[in-house]
Amino acid sequence: MRFSRVELVFVAFGASLGALVAAVTGAGWIAPSASFPPFLLVLLGLGLSEILAGFALGRPPGALVRMPARMLAFGAGIGVLALLMGGLG
Repeated sequence: MRFSRVELVFVAFGASLGALVAAVTGAGWIAPSASFPPFLLVLLGLGLSEILAGFALGRPPGALVRMPARMLAFGAGIGVLALLMGGLG
């Protein structure tokens, strides 16, 4: 499966969003063990960015990025988040 240019940008945005959430958590603005976990911010950020990009490009939200690219973007974001926060434990 080949990803389109928009999907590759979305995957890169997911990884950078994971790094941003890790930096914010490391700065102490978000508690790592809060009832609203940091990985949920990555998921919400990806969803919101896809909706905004869909409206900006004039396509229906959800039709811009296919599901494998969404899963890869979320996995990359969580992977970067886990690496920068010092692992899962």
